[in-house]
Amino acid sequence: ARIVAGLRVGAPRALPPPRRPLVVAVPRLSAASSDDIALGGGGDDTGIHPGGSTNNNNTVVALRDAVDDAPAADEPSSTGAVAYAARETAKYVLATSLQYALLALFAKCLDTALPASTTYPPWVVGVVFAFLSLRSRVFSPLDNSRPSVAAQQGKAVPVEFRRPSWTPPGVAFPVVWSTITLLRAVSSAMVYAATGSLDATRPLLLHLAVGDTWNTVTNAERRLGVSAVGVVLVWLSVVRAVLAYAAVSPTAALVLLPSVVWITVASVLTNRIWAINDPSRRPWYPSRADGLSATLSWRNLLQLHGASRGSSSSSSSGK
Repeated sequence: ARIVAGLRVGAPRALPPPRRPLVVAVPRLSAASSDDIALGGGGDDTGIHPGGSTNNNNTVVALRDAVDDAPAADEPSSTGAVAYAARETAKYVLATSLQYALLALFAKCLDTALPASTTYPPWVVGVVFAFLSLRSRVFSPLDNSRPSVAAQQGKAVPVEFRRPSWTPPGVAFPVVWSTITLLRAVSSAMVYAATGSLDATRPLLLHLAVGDTWNTVTNAERRLGVSAVGVVLVWLSVVRAVLAYAAVSPTAALVLLPSVVWITVASVLTNRIWAINDPSRRPWYPSRADGLSATLSWRNLLQLHGASRGSSSSSSSGK
């Protein structure tokens, strides 16, 4: 038989041995998505070669290292940024707007319930605003649960959070907020006596709505960074209320003024707590991973008692 190119013509050609299949063990990815894992710079740098075991083992090690180095769900990425959740901001704006609208409607109904040229005794308005100062959350569509004093061991801040040395003791907050409640009631009664209408009290109603949304961020969602920004809005809203009351009754504005002082202290305290509790993991903007998102629901209305949560982040607000 003739031999051509080293092969015997007419004889069956020997088949090459089958290639060893590539098997790469990929660990379960629970803390990061596949997009967070890079297998090298491309080409041969990937370390994946058919039929070799060493490169496969290197690939498995690289994958495991990538998972170990990947940020957890509540940690910033390698760039230091946490994804912004615009939907959460929209939720805050909508909830605050709805609550303010309900409060304003409630006040309008009280005004129109009386015959023309008839007004309530000022003390009645004082009682109404004392109730609203303590329980304005009955008009909020957000979860406005308050902190558990027992879980916080009587402190103003949960024990798992660091706090400044000058933080007031937990027992001080109920005393302060009881005083603020009385001042809101008296100043609103004075404004109503001067105008004969609850329309002049709307700036304070807006302040209550903003404060309740901030309480949700602080106590229900535990978003320290967002709370540090939100408390500034609370401060601006109370300043606006004082200025609006001053336009009607300077004395009423002076009565309400201590609210500005206290919320100034609360603002500094909230921002300081955020600063000393790893702010890189708790950004100043809302994220899907930085806390428990409170649900916007009509079922949250009429929250008279506000079930306490043991793991809230602040009790700077008494409502």
